[in-house]
Amino acid sequence: MSLERLSCPSCGASDFRHDDEGNLICGFCGTKFDSPREVVDCPVCGTENPPQAVKCMGCGHTLGRMCPACNYANPPAVDHCLQCATPLDTLSSVFMRTGEGRHRSAALIKEELVKTKAQDMAYMQQQRAQLDAEEAARLAGLRSQRIEAQRQQQIMVIIAMLGLMALIGCVAAYIAMAR
Repeated sequence: MSLERLSCPSCGASDFRHDDEGNLICGFCGTKFDSPREVVDCPVCGTENPPQAVKCMGCGHTLGRMCPACNYANPPAVDHCLQCATPLDTLSSVFMRTGEGRHRSAALIKEELVKTKAQDMAYMQQQRAQLDAEEAARLAGLRSQRIEAQRQQQIMVIIAMLGLMALIGCVAAYIAMAR
């Protein structure tokens, strides 16, 4: 686990103080710094959910904010869409309903799809290479097991032949003694 230095989201300063309510306030610009919540309560059923939950574990209600641009369900504590970086405030929601907003939204979605397609292709190629390597290793293991089984079968045949020869020798000696 790595520790990251806490910095102000507005000015980048790292000097904080506490206000009367116990919240962290930037000592340089005065911006309130929200600490991450430990649980998110569902407003419908009251179930306590982890902070990264997008839907309630009890009733399935969407806990986070839906992005007006790409309809991505974001966790409750974020201010910008994690998918397309659109602000999740009311003004942005209203803007996205206009013609220009829909056009911008469509362009953002297309750009994101193109970017993610390239990432998906790279990921799929990496997974394919890994599967090919695993299959080659599996086939090599099977090949070595087959060779070992053939060697053991040959040893068993030799042992059986030696046993048979010893038995024939004993029978021949018995017959010779019996005469």
